[in-house]
Amino acid sequence: MKEILLVFIGGGIGSSLRLVINWIVPNNIFPYSTLLVNLIGSFVIGFIISYLIHEDILKSDYYYFTVVGICGGLTTFSAFSIENLNMLKSGEITTSIIYIFISVAFCVLMAYIGYSIMNKILN
Repeated sequence: MKEILLVFIGGGIGSSLRLVINWIVPNNIFPYSTLLVNLIGSFVIGFIISYLIHEDILKSDYYYFTVVGICGGLTTFSAFSIENLNMLKSGEITTSIIYIFISVAFCVLMAYIGYSIMNKILN
């Protein structure tokens, strides 16, 4: 039950951050705000996971609050999916392919960078 509460609170924080970023970052020509929240979330997840593994507390309260809650609320695969669907429906196939490639490649890269930075800090 405690884990559900931690995810609930963290998810509210992450979702609120995503909303603020959506207000600040324009999304009219390209889904920049969704890309940005996914890049930030990927970096933070890598950073936090590296720490939690190092401290041997991977499935701890910290994990549920930060990774599942905050980062889960911040990042959004569903918005990414619907944005690509809308691009494909409107004939923006090249833009959709570019968006998919940038999102997948750079989000994995950001997770790696976050993980690596924390790893260097800890060692």
